[in-house]
Amino acid sequence: MGILNRRRRAAAPAAAGPPEPAWDFPRPLGAGARQAGEPWRLPDEPAISGIAADAVRVGALTVRAASLVGPAHRCAEPAQHRQDAYRLGRDQARRHLLVAVADGMSDSSRSHLGANVAVTALIGRLRADLARGAPLDAPALFLDAARQMSGMAAQQQVTENDVRAAALAAVVPVEPAADGRRLVWAAWLADVGAWVRADTGWTRLVGDEKHGLDADALTEFLPFHPDRARTARLTLEKGAVLALATDGIGDGFADGAAPWFADRWCDPPHIASFVADVGYDARGLLDDRTAVVIWCDR
Repeated sequence: MGILNRRRRAAAPAAAGPPEPAWDFPRPLGAGARQAGEPWRLPDEPAISGIAADAVRVGALTVRAASLVGPAHRCAEPAQHRQDAYRLGRDQARRHLLVAVADGMSDSSRSHLGANVAVTALIGRLRADLARGAPLDAPALFLDAARQMSGMAAQQQVTENDVRAAALAAVVPVEPAADGRRLVWAAWLADVGAWVRADTGWTRLVGDEKHGLDADALTEFLPFHPDRARTARLTLEKGAVLALATDGIGDGFADGAAPWFADRWCDPPHIASFVADVGYDARGLLDDRTAVVIWCDR
């Protein structure tokens, strides 16, 4: 089977020319969403790209990253912007991979801008702190991002409520310690999370889990609550696979697709295959989705 499932439309009259091929994203849970088969559309304003992706090697780390606008946002007329964002970077000494992931809130009209400002600010502050040997401080890190988001809101002549986003930042050693392990520093606000691959699924390490009838409602987010950012130090064993992702992927894990993703991401895939995986099609899972997956020592 190819990277995407290819299907051909019903034959058209000869005068119409050859039929246009159509493509389906993979369906790890069987049934797909109705919206997934509809055409992608544009927002009224100039759009951030609907897809962003990277495939890089950083020391002993192999990285795949992708962010896709979800079916609920891309198929409306007009479409909504991709509200997820990520950034990759390195410290000046090239000893650490820096990752930031943000999920703009759907009820904030400029959350796509807020998410992009947040991840850029988080990477910039991490690089600066590591360069001067300062201790990593999650509230200070997220406060810097919050200030830049607030400044952007003022420039856009909108309110801080219009640029809200959840976010996560991580610092991953490029090379392992003498015992083969890596100690990862992670900080987060709300439900953007980190998982480590297990044989038949994924184990959540950080990020708020969803509970209750209003599970998608967030009570902590940027730019309002940088002081509530939490920190964890994660120990990765030799050969571990770490996934940093928004709830567009996390909800898929929780709804039964975790074994499928564990199988697909056992080893680093081609970037086109990875983009297709992140864009998976599942009924009821329509949000934007972003994943940065790191294979250690691969």
